[in-house]
Amino acid sequence: AISTNPALAVSKRSRPKTPQPRTNYYTVEQLGLLWHIEGINPEYRRYLRFMITTPLRAIEGANLIWSQIDHAAAQIKLEAIDVKNNEYFVMPLNHLALSIIGEAAAEQTSLVFPLSKANKPMKSWSYFNTKIREATGIENFILHDLRRTFSTLMSEHTEISETLIDGLLNRKQSATRGGVIRHYQHAKNLEKRRQVMKQWGTL
Repeated sequence: AISTNPALAVSKRSRPKTPQPRTNYYTVEQLGLLWHIEGINPEYRRYLRFMITTPLRAIEGANLIWSQIDHAAAQIKLEAIDVKNNEYFVMPLNHLALSIIGEAAAEQTSLVFPLSKANKPMKSWSYFNTKIREATGIENFILHDLRRTFSTLMSEHTEISETLIDGLLNRKQSATRGGVIRHYQHAKNLEKRRQVMKQWGTL
């Protein structure tokens, strides 16, 4: 055991530079290739299509259980423990997302997208990405770029505000207000977010 971190002794001048943020997103044509993908596990395809329709994080989508889906209200409810930024979140679902999800399973704790055997959490992400790349020819495919694709294409093709689009990505910096005001704003914008997701489904 050592008492100090040796990396802290490296001068700022000698430290590696922070990597540039990823800027990749998919064109409409590439989304078409992903949507109509063939030759992969049917559950992989179902999950991929859902992730195109709904800008959740890969893990959030893969870990969805039936009890988190409110079919009547057309939305997903995620508790703080279920999301990266540790804040309760509601994701409205458009008609495409609902059609992919289908009807609820008898077992409410079972996964909506059983990507692995025995209802266990998905672990084989490298294998998943490799299969998608091989089937579509999109060599740099990663699931996270679907979130950037959502925000980019909505900004380019609609008049929706960046604030509403960013709010649906549920990033920590999206929620800058605290306490009662933050929760009030969340409730106030929910119907507007429903309209955003409806437009995304149409696009």
